[in-house]
Amino acid sequence: MTMGNYPAKVQYILRPGYQMVRDDELWNPFMAYAKAIRADAIMPFNLHIEANHPDLQSLRERLPIFAKRFAEVREAGMSPQINYYTTIGHGQLLPEPHAEKFTTIMDGYGNRPTGCPCPLCPDFRSYMREAYALFAGLDIDAMWIDDDFRLAGRSGTETFQCFCELHMQAFEERTGQAYSKEKIMELLLKSPQTCTEAEIALRSNWRTFQEEGLAGLASEIREACFAVNPAVVMGIMTNSIESVLHNARDLNAEIRALRTPKQAEPWVRVGGAAYTDDNLLDLLSRVHSFDILASMISEPCRLSSEIENFPWTIGGKSARGLNLELYLLTATIGGHLTLSINDTFFGFDDVSGNIQKTLGPLKHYLQAVTDAVHGKSRRGASIPFPSQPEVTARYDLNKIPGFSFNAQLSQIGIPLAPSDTSPALISLREASAFAEEEIQSWLNKGAVLTSEAYYHLREHRGMLQDCPIRVEKGEEIPQTYLVFEKVHTPRAPKWLKDKDMVNWVWIPVHTEYQIIADDGAEAWSGLYDNLGTRRNAGVVVSEHPYRIAVVAHEGSMLKETGLQWLYQQILAFVSGGEYPAMVELGVNMYPVWWEQDNQAKEAILGLTNFSLETYPSLDLWIPTGRKLAGLDILSREGVWNEAEYSAAEHPNGGIRLTLQGSSVPDHVSFETFRVKFV
Repeated sequence: MTMGNYPAKVQYILRPGYQMVRDDELWNPFMAYAKAIRADAIMPFNLHIEANHPDLQSLRERLPIFAKRFAEVREAGMSPQINYYTTIGHGQLLPEPHAEKFTTIMDGYGNRPTGCPCPLCPDFRSYMREAYALFAGLDIDAMWIDDDFRLAGRSGTETFQCFCELHMQAFEERTGQAYSKEKIMELLLKSPQTCTEAEIALRSNWRTFQEEGLAGLASEIREACFAVNPAVVMGIMTNSIESVLHNARDLNAEIRALRTPKQAEPWVRVGGAAYTDDNLLDLLSRVHSFDILASMISEPCRLSSEIENFPWTIGGKSARGLNLELYLLTATIGGHLTLSINDTFFGFDDVSGNIQKTLGPLKHYLQAVTDAVHGKSRRGASIPFPSQPEVTARYDLNKIPGFSFNAQLSQIGIPLAPSDTSPALISLREASAFAEEEIQSWLNKGAVLTSEAYYHLREHRGMLQDCPIRVEKGEEIPQTYLVFEKVHTPRAPKWLKDKDMVNWVWIPVHTEYQIIADDGAEAWSGLYDNLGTRRNAGVVVSEHPYRIAVVAHEGSMLKETGLQWLYQQILAFVSGGEYPAMVELGVNMYPVWWEQDNQAKEAILGLTNFSLETYPSLDLWIPTGRKLAGLDILSREGVWNEAEYSAAEHPNGGIRLTLQGSSVPDHVSFETFRVKFV
């Protein structure tokens, strides 16, 4: 990520529910709470969990209480904003009588979620224009559309949306040909490898057409809000990477639709929150999904993150887990943080007192982190994620797009950067969907390819013909035969070289593809059956014509000590010996790295401990040709001090940095370092 969309000022935006707005006994303690944690804005929901689309008169009757609350917000020095809770509908709910005339969304099997209108419905659009305008006419700074603004993921539906009569008729007018929903579904679910270019074009046309309906509704909402409040800033919330990649949501198109003459950069809240800290790694995984969503946005905007508890009552998330989440979101995406962490039903906002006690002071620290990364860029590996809908039209829509490679690497101490993807991690999905020029650019910078992806690029797209790595497709080996992986490369340490690493069922590999190292390539590991017979290479690398590694692993279940060492070596190799700091041996310790370039004199390292483990010391490997000049640590007061550490040459090149004592991140906590080079 570059600094263009990275907010310079850390902000807390609280999102209380409508029931809190209308009840003095809930509102007054909430405002005291907001002041105590140094909130910058109050963004209440304008609706409750009621009918998705209350009649306009009932909405008008709510305006006086909102006006009163927003005057208090202004007086407290905070920004009043609206979170419009329901546009299309989060899920099916019984409609009020006036909304029964709206055309309902339909999925590809004919299911209609009750109370969720199609965005093409003229009556629905007219209602939404008037409804949004009512609230935009209040003294507010921003109007946010919630994450129900999508054509996917509603109870009562199973597939893509929308196939209602309005959509089918409009698509016929667009193409000049009538298609049944069954025909469109058949085409969408067809393997893209077997589609003709004409079929791919039709898939792309259908998906673009769906998004145009959403963007058109967004444009009408923006026009209605701007007409009554020319200073208003529009904002929109995302839902998940699946809604974008699988269901063709185009965030860039929606951003364009929400620009106003006075504000060219709408707010975008990346969402799909981790609602609890029952599983700490869920927090880490959701931050990755936010990071990926942010990387798919190329239009100018201002990024924000969603932090939430569910079911919106106390006990969903500890203050310690919340702080860890806020820190990592700030260190990856930025410090514009929208929080639904107060109990909007009963008002028990902070029984332990720890949230109020920590969030206010934490803001100083987060601001110091934001200031430190200013002018720098994230660095690390990643799966590439597209911003172009024509790329996702080539995805296999029978599979929900995941990011397991990213998630797994983060758990074995490897920095990621979805907005940079250097090196790129290429699976069959990317090898099939992206243009050759884009893939070539990844290869030029160094890349890691699955054997399946490498085979596709070489055999079906004619690339990599002069590479000394071969991949042959043959009979699939039963996964249960591949019991061990052994690392043979001379660079391996004594504790690992030629030893058995567990494989078997737990670490999925592509068993039908044989990876072969011809002259000029080197096999670093092999896969063996239970009788000791070598069945395949696990990792093969080559420096010519590109620095690449071809791996048998599918990218999931990599959290194993030997694989941690192996993948850190792979990334150091394909990046040409210049890679950000990686945590050795300790797991669930995730580093984030910012610098101007890989020869800079200073880098910022954020290190989060998503585990219950504590370490007396912790080794990090920085593959680099630079020499270390010093290491500072950021105090919780936002002051840089010298860290407790030692440094030595790493046996595989670069620096072994050993954190010691209080400089090692505690369990469910974090530290920020300034790495100084000679």
